[in-house]
Amino acid sequence: MPFESAEQAKKPPVSAGRIPRREALQIAGVLLFAGLPSLPVGRQPKRAKRVVVAGAGIAGLSCAYELMKRGHDVTVLEASNRTGGHVRTVREGLAEGLYVDAGAEHFTQPGYDRYWQYVQEFNLTALPYPRRNRIMRVLQGKMYAEDDLQSPNVLKAMGFNRQEIEFLTRHAWWELPSLYFAPYLDKFTDEYRPFDAGLNKLDSVKIDEWLKQQGASPSAIRYIGSTGASALHVLWHAAILNLRKVPLFPPQVYRLKGGNQLMTDTFALRLGERVRLETPVTSIEHGSSGVRVHYRESGEEKTLEAEFLVCCMSAIMLRQIPVIPSWPESKRYALASVPYYTASRPFFQSRSRFWEKDSVSPNIEFNERALNHIWRMAHDVDTRRGLLVGTADALTTGDVALKTFRQYYPGKSEDIEQALVFDWSRQPWVMACETLHYPPGDLTRLWPALVEPHGRIHFAGAYADNLNWGMEAATRSANRSAERIDSES
Repeated sequence: MPFESAEQAKKPPVSAGRIPRREALQIAGVLLFAGLPSLPVGRQPKRAKRVVVAGAGIAGLSCAYELMKRGHDVTVLEASNRTGGHVRTVREGLAEGLYVDAGAEHFTQPGYDRYWQYVQEFNLTALPYPRRNRIMRVLQGKMYAEDDLQSPNVLKAMGFNRQEIEFLTRHAWWELPSLYFAPYLDKFTDEYRPFDAGLNKLDSVKIDEWLKQQGASPSAIRYIGSTGASALHVLWHAAILNLRKVPLFPPQVYRLKGGNQLMTDTFALRLGERVRLETPVTSIEHGSSGVRVHYRESGEEKTLEAEFLVCCMSAIMLRQIPVIPSWPESKRYALASVPYYTASRPFFQSRSRFWEKDSVSPNIEFNERALNHIWRMAHDVDTRRGLLVGTADALTTGDVALKTFRQYYPGKSEDIEQALVFDWSRQPWVMACETLHYPPGDLTRLWPALVEPHGRIHFAGAYADNLNWGMEAATRSANRSAERIDSES
C-alpha cells in the first residue's frame, strides 16, 4: 500500500485536544520551582523520522521524549483528557495539601534504573517511602507483627512444616519464597532469555503444583503461590530481581515529593503541543514503508501518516483496534492473551495521625478483597492530619474499605473523617493495571512475541518488558523502541 513521504505527512497541529494553557502553566510553575535544567540537546540523527506514539502514559511520553531529543518528528495521540495514564496523583477532596498517588505507588533502587535517570535528569526529589516498615499482617483472621512471624510456636500453629519454620525464624516473612526458589535462580543468566535456563518444562506446571513437588506445606503454598500461574514465569520473575540485585519484596522504596505524577507532567511539558488529548486511535494500517493511523478528534475522523508507530496503550485497548493487515498469529495471540488485573485505591483522611498515639504501625496487610493493604502517605505535608492509602479490588467503595479497616485495626484512637476511593475499573481508557503472571503454557507463546516489533510498529508499556513493574517496565520498553527507531536507516 502506498504512503506519503514524511514531509507530505506533516500536518500543522490543531488547537483541539492540546494540553490546556492554564494546566501547562501550572505544571511549568511547579517544575520551575523544582529547578529543572534546560532541555538537554540530543545527538543529531542521520535523518529525522516521522513517528506517531499512541498513548500518553509514562511509556508513550518517555518514548516520545527520547525520539524528540534525537531530532525526530513525533506526535502523541492520547485517548483521554489527560496525560500520565496510570501515573496519577489525586488531590481533590483532601485537606491541607494532602495528596494520593492513585496509580504508580513507588520505585526501588536498584531495579528502576532507567526511571532513576529521569529523576536525576529532571531534578525531581525522591523521598524514602516508609510504607514497608514494621508491617502488620492479618493472616487466617488474626493480626501479627513482624516478630510474631518469626516465632516457632506461631508458625507451627499456622501449619508450616519444620523446614519452613526453621527458615522463617531466621528470615523475614516476605523471604519465604526464597526457600524454594533460590536453588533455581542462578540458572537464569540473561534476564531477557528465560528459556536458556533449561527449565522450559515448568511452563506447563502450575506454581502451586510445583511447590507441592518441592515439599512445601499447604500453608506455604497459600502464601507463596496458590495462583495457578506458570511455575517458569514465577521463577523467571524472581530471577530477574536476583539479577538486578533487588529483593523479592524490597523493604526500602521511594516516591517523588509532591506526587509521582510530577514525572509524567515533566515529560508532557517538554513535549508541549506534540501531545494531542482526546484523540483515540480508531484503526491502524501498515505497510513496508510506513503506517497510517486513523483517530478521532472533536468528533471528526482524521488520519496521520508516518514512518513508524509506537503502540503505548495497554494490550487490552490495543486488541480492540482494527489493524490492516491483521497481526500475525503469534502477535495476535500474545496481545489477546496477556492477563491484567484492575484495582481501586481507597484512602482515608483522619483528623490526626492516630496510629502514633496507639503505637500501631500504619502499614498493614489485611489480605481482604475490600482492603488488601494500607500505608501512610504524604508524610512530607505539614499538617496534623493523617492520610492512609490502600489497594482493593475493583468496584470497592470507601465505606466498605473503611469497614474492613475498622474490623481489624487494634488501636482505640482512630478518628478517620472521610473514606474516598479512586477506582481504576471506572476509567475507560486505562482500566487495566499491571499484568499478572501468565497461566501454564503461555510464557512460551507470549515471550518474546508480545514485545517484538512488527514491521514498522513498535510496542511499549508495562506489559512490554520482562518484569511487570509499571514505571520501569514502561520506560525501559519505551527507550528500547526509541533506540530501535532511531537506528533504522
